[in-house]
Amino acid sequence: MLEYIVKKFLMMIPIVILVSMILFLLLSTLPGDAALIAAGEYSSDEDIAELRHSMGLDQPVYVQYWNWFSRVLRGDFGKSLLTGSSITERVALRFPATLQLTILSMIVSVLIALPLGIASAVYRNSIWDSLCSFIGVIGVSMPSFWLGMLFIIFFSLNLGWLPTSGFVSILENPIEGIRHLIMPAFSIGASFAATTMRQTRNALLEVLNQDYMITAKAKGLPGYLIIWKHALRNALIPVVTVVAMQTGKLFGGAIIAETVFVIPGLGSDIVNSIMSRDYPITMALILVVAIIVIVINTFIDILYGVIDPRVGRNK
Repeated sequence: MLEYIVKKFLMMIPIVILVSMILFLLLSTLPGDAALIAAGEYSSDEDIAELRHSMGLDQPVYVQYWNWFSRVLRGDFGKSLLTGSSITERVALRFPATLQLTILSMIVSVLIALPLGIASAVYRNSIWDSLCSFIGVIGVSMPSFWLGMLFIIFFSLNLGWLPTSGFVSILENPIEGIRHLIMPAFSIGASFAATTMRQTRNALLEVLNQDYMITAKAKGLPGYLIIWKHALRNALIPVVTVVAMQTGKLFGGAIIAETVFVIPGLGSDIVNSIMSRDYPITMALILVVAIIVIVINTFIDILYGVIDPRVGRNK
C-alpha cells in the first residue's frame, strides 16, 4: 500500500510540469503586449523595448517558460503588470476563500447525492425513485448562477436570514463563515449532486443484483446491514470516480459563485486578471487551481486503495 501511495504522488510531478507548459504556451499566444501594459499606453517605443528586454520577453518562448517555472518552484509567481504587487501574496490572500467554498460545495453535493441515490436504488420503481429522479433533473437543469440569485432573493432579501455577499473564514469564525458560504456552496453543489446521485443509484443497483448480495438476503441479514456494510462499500468506487471527475467543474462553478456572491477568491480574481490582461496573475491562479485539482484526484486514487485493498495490490 505504501508503494502504491508513493507511486501516485510521484506521478503528480510530470503532470504538473505538463500542465504548466500547456498553460504558459496558451497564455503566451493571447493578444496583448505585457511590456506595453506594464509601461503604460503613452510610453515611448524605446521605453517599451527596454522593458521587454528587462522582462525577458525578447527571449525564446522556452527560455521564458523556464525563467517563469523556475521562479514558481521557489514560490515566486512574479508581480502584477498593473499594480506591481506580489502575486504570491495575492494568491495566499485569496486561496482560503476558494478552498473553503470548494470543499463545502463538495460536502453539500455528497450529502445530497448519497442519501437520495441510496433511497432511489433501494426503493427502485417506487414513488421515492421517481421523486429522487425528479430532484436530479431539477438539479441538472438549473444553472448555478441562477440558483444563487434565487437564494439571494429568497434567503437574504425576503427573509433576511443570510448575508447577500462577502466572505468570513470558517477557521476564524465557523458560524459566520458557514452563513456566508452556505448559499454559494448549495448553488454549486446542487447541480453536481444530481450526477453523483444517478451514479450512486446505478452502482448500487448493480451491486444489489450480484449473487453474494442475493445470498446475504437469503441468510436473513437485516436490510440496513446489507446496504451499509456490504453493498455500499462495493458501490463506492464508481461514485468516488464521479466525485473526482467533478472536482475541476467545482472550481469552474466557484468562479461563477464568487462573482455572484462577491467572494474574494481565486475564481473572481481569474476573471478580473483576464479582463485587465494581467497575464502573470492569470497564469499563477490557473496553475494553483490546476495543482489543487491534481492533488485532489491523487488523494481520490489513494482512497480507491482504502475502499478496496485489491486496487493497491494490483497497481
